[in-house]
Amino acid sequence: MTANHYTPALYTAAEAAEILRVKQSWLERQAAARKIPFAMLGGAYKFSADHLAAIVQIFEMMPSPSHGARDGRARSQHTRKQEQAGLSGIAPLRPRPRNGRRDSSITDPSAA
Repeated sequence: MTANHYTPALYTAAEAAEILRVKQSWLERQAAARKIPFAMLGGAYKFSADHLAAIVQIFEMMPSPSHGARDGRARSQHTRKQEQAGLSGIAPLRPRPRNGRRDSSITDPSAA
């Protein structure tokens, strides 16, 4: 009785990066952050054809319904996730005082 053994082709990080046309360091950072699928064999990242297809799908961008649409549907998933998590509330930038000048009410006692 013979069993059919299916051995998937596994690519090293360097080979997978070449196939995906990305930097190896980027691919390894994404895997280390658990943002993409991979297999860890012998202490090294390995990628199957299914992993590579899933990586492409994860980072696939679909075109917006119309040019310049700002009705909320054109926002990326990442932006929506940030907003849902309350991470979009970034403090606004304030201008730096010119030439070290400060608010006169703070430094000038006669202004009080």
